[in-house]
Amino acid sequence: MDKEEYLNILDLGNYRIRFSVFDKNSKSRFSKNIPINFDCNYLHHFKDISNLIKIAEKEISSYIENIILTLDNHNLFSFDISLTKKLNSNLEIKKIYEMIFLELKQIINFNYPEYEIIHIIIDNCIVDEKHYFDLPNNGIKTDNMKIDFKLICFPKKLINEIRNNFSKNNLKIKNIFCTSYIKSHSYLKNIGRNNISFLDIGYKRCSLLTYKNEKLKFIQTIPIGSFHITQDISKVLKVDFDLAENLKKYFNLIENNFLKNSINKDKFNVEEVFKRKISKDLLKKVILYRVQEIIDITYERSNRLFYNYNISDHDLFLLGEGSILFSNNSFNLEDRFEFNSINFYKEKDVEICKSAIPFHLEYKKTPEINNKKWGLFEKFFNFFSR
Repeated sequence: MDKEEYLNILDLGNYRIRFSVFDKNSKSRFSKNIPINFDCNYLHHFKDISNLIKIAEKEISSYIENIILTLDNHNLFSFDISLTKKLNSNLEIKKIYEMIFLELKQIINFNYPEYEIIHIIIDNCIVDEKHYFDLPNNGIKTDNMKIDFKLICFPKKLINEIRNNFSKNNLKIKNIFCTSYIKSHSYLKNIGRNNISFLDIGYKRCSLLTYKNEKLKFIQTIPIGSFHITQDISKVLKVDFDLAENLKKYFNLIENNFLKNSINKDKFNVEEVFKRKISKDLLKKVILYRVQEIIDITYERSNRLFYNYNISDHDLFLLGEGSILFSNNSFNLEDRFEFNSINFYKEKDVEICKSAIPFHLEYKKTPEINNKKWGLFEKFFNFFSR
């Protein structure tokens, strides 16, 4: 098969790297993940990435040179913006959208030069006083259109460093997407409910995403994650960090006395917990306190930003490596926000990577933009033409 017919998707996490290859029919041809030691600098993991790609190339008998990259970052920047275009004569909606789209990117490039747009989401489109959730494509012509956008951005410095270093390793990044957004958007169809919130608990960050009628209402990221749960366990129980990590990872086994007298894949002897008389109740309280804090902080901050948005009719789903603690519902989280329910969503590596495919295919349809810098006259003209 021609290499261009493959979609090579790399999910670059702080705790785990996932790599999957799909054919032109979106069928998985290769999938593998490797755990990594946390490092704020993504660039230190290129040896791991190269090894994964070599294994994949051998498996699919094809050279890999193009990558679709997904990642999360605690410096994620999200905001809403509305743009209106009024014309002297009717024009097809597609043409007007292209004009608005290019103006949007120019505004962001000029006002937020330190950020790169990762996702442009249409929240609402108004054409001749009619509201649409997406851009209508039925050949309508109009002279007046307004679009409400939601943007997700990453620091441009980070993106440029990643692109440059992938290039040095003979890998071209075709697209970059926000993992927590694309995977949660994909899970909506699997869950089949209209109003859903996702709390993605990563290693050193958590992302909260809230959907209403399958549209993203807000996304919030805070620099607290499962690492901080481990840190709390280490301090309170007075154990080293590695043991604290295993106490967290295997809490469900410890609580249910599973694997006693046996050693699991991480060579963690559960019997040691009982010998050291580590309190399961105290361990549970430490974990619960920190996770409760994560939920409270993300929602309280989001409520301040989004004018006390009502989430009482929402179901909350916990995602990410840090959420595995809740897979057997042994914790009773205090529901201060009156969710319909609090649930654990079991993720699969292939599922996470595959969620990037529809976004990659849709990205090909977006209008092109000339990234040249504006001169003084152009800035003046564009300002008064809005």
